[in-house]
Amino acid sequence: MEKVILGRDDFTVEIWSRGACVNDICMPDRHGRISSVVLGYATEEDRIASSGYFGEIVGPFGNRIAAGGYEIDGRRYTPDLNNNGVATLHGGSHGFSYQDWEVAQVDDQSLTLSLSWSDPNEGFPGPIHVKVAYVLEGWSLTHKVIATTEVPTVISIVSHPYFNLSGGSETIDGHLLQVGASQYLPVNKNLIPLPEAPVAVDGTPFDFRGSRLLGEAFAEPDPQVIATGGIDHALILNGSGMRQVALLRHQESGRELIFHTDYPALQIYTGHMMTNPRISHPEGAGGKGTGIALETEEYPDAPRRPDFPSTILRPGEEYCRTTTWEFRVG
Repeated sequence: MEKVILGRDDFTVEIWSRGACVNDICMPDRHGRISSVVLGYATEEDRIASSGYFGEIVGPFGNRIAAGGYEIDGRRYTPDLNNNGVATLHGGSHGFSYQDWEVAQVDDQSLTLSLSWSDPNEGFPGPIHVKVAYVLEGWSLTHKVIATTEVPTVISIVSHPYFNLSGGSETIDGHLLQVGASQYLPVNKNLIPLPEAPVAVDGTPFDFRGSRLLGEAFAEPDPQVIATGGIDHALILNGSGMRQVALLRHQESGRELIFHTDYPALQIYTGHMMTNPRISHPEGAGGKGTGIALETEEYPDAPRRPDFPSTILRPGEEYCRTTTWEFRVG
């Protein structure tokens, strides 16, 4: 497992080859105090022992695919049901996040990692060849994903960080979130999008078109929030191409995080089921609600939903997606 530090002085990013993960981002608050703003680990052993996804690149298909498998060109594939036996989560039990990626290029401002992957369970056709490039410009970190395949397959390659802009162990209830999304995907008890999805966010806790306290959204007596214990839903982002889609703010520290992406959806998971004592930073984090995962992605369960945008990648085609996290202090 290799570890690379990008940047210097008051803004640094730590990336590990295990899962091509962002293990740490350190930055100052409005008073100049530097601390971590993503959840991560102190040791390789802690990361390997964890069953969570804390900063890794997940794939070949991030988020969930319901039980029963999916078809490509009339052939059925049934990936392993690593999510409580009811769904395939983040590429299954041998997905991208569990692999040690190869460091292909590195300097003090950029890093490229590569992976050639075949599913030992044969639930995802391959081989699939992937590159992830991390580029740091000032206080903006961009990750660009490029993938090709040797046979038709399904692709949704997703970065899975947990943010806590407080730099400490307080919950994310006091964070303000704004997302340019007019629709979301309601889910069933297994967190699979319902047949009627997507639906309008109007009048729901998932309307973040104006900046809202996350704690206020959790408190609404909405069946979707009550059933999941928080928010674990995909918002369908307005527009297309590379655009600004979201803003996360922590008022006391003054830290802000702006999301720019060309992905069509943003999964919001509020960490309400999180209990991970191995997390080392931010100090004291790792418990319930001490981080929010904001995952730019394709539509979950898309391989089984012909009404959703296709996620099939064929030989000779290239999958290419980009997300930039722009950090600021106000």
